[in-house]
Amino acid sequence: MQQHMKVKELVAAARIAASDLPPAAAQLMREVATRLDVTFVALSEAMDQRVTLMAENEILRGDKSQ
Repeated sequence: MQQHMKVKELVAAARIAASDLPPAAAQLMREVATRLDVTFVALSEAMDQRVTLMAENEILRGDKSQ
């Protein structure tokens, strides 16, 4: 396994590895991969929203000072 994998690569690798595990462990691995994937998407969206809001805030602050 690579030393540092991107989240999408890690999720894909976990899903592939799940096929070699006993059923209960495979289901757990798939669930963890799914939750990691969803969490990463939510975090990415939140960070994008933060950047947008910071830019909007700067515009509003600039307008107030004039």
